[in-house]
Amino acid sequence: MRYFNSPFLYPFYLLYKYHYLIYVLSLKELKIRYRGSVFGFLWSMLNPLLNLLVYTFLFVVIFKNTAKNYPVYFFSGILPWNWFSSSIMEAADSVVSAGALITKSTLPAEIVVIVKVVSNLINYLLSIPILFLFLLFFHVEVSFIVMLLPIIIIIQFFITTGIAFFPATWNVFYRDVKHIMQTIMQLLFFCIPIMYFDSQLPPKYEKLIYLNPIAYLIKCYHDIFYNNIIPRPELLLLLFFISIIVYIIGFNYFHSKKDVFAEYI
Repeated sequence: MRYFNSPFLYPFYLLYKYHYLIYVLSLKELKIRYRGSVFGFLWSMLNPLLNLLVYTFLFVVIFKNTAKNYPVYFFSGILPWNWFSSSIMEAADSVVSAGALITKSTLPAEIVVIVKVVSNLINYLLSIPILFLFLLFFHVEVSFIVMLLPIIIIIQFFITTGIAFFPATWNVFYRDVKHIMQTIMQLLFFCIPIMYFDSQLPPKYEKLIYLNPIAYLIKCYHDIFYNNIIPRPELLLLLFFISIIVYIIGFNYFHSKKDVFAEYI
């Protein structure tokens, strides 16, 4: 057991030990989110679909974007972005909103952050069928490359969770963080080629944007679904290691601060 208490192994051991509880709490989170709504879980598909219609009208009809199969490009990028941004914003307030659960139980506080990421992951997975319908509708080729999707999802899970631990920690001490994160997420959205193509950027800005691992993560989704090419293996491997490092650092940072959370909640 002492072996698993290592700062490098414990973050993964906790995932394994509490995986079923995390799954159950994530489903409960989704049920609460859609409680009382007519369409229920269908909103996980309807929301991105409505976003797609708005942005397609804006860029195709209004701004005359003639890019081939633009809705597929946008949809394949906005879905993982929604998973990332929603997870970060919800995680920011997760510890404070679950104060009683953290202060009056032996449940590891890290779980409340992970649950936010997993619940939005389930939301993302529920919207994947609509994306495949769009691929069929626009006659976009689907090849064996789509089998790389689980790898990209795993990478995004670790990097998203690792980042989420930071605002979750800071918001305990400074309640303004959850509001600041909304502005940061909005700014970051426009700094990533989701509603526009990276080819539309000057070369120097294109290189600058891809210093952001989230931008390259979105590019991997575009490569799989829109470009139908294999993401560059060496960069994909680098992104995987970055995600693991970010997860370990974020987890241990949160872990080092959680003993004083009860004083501030």
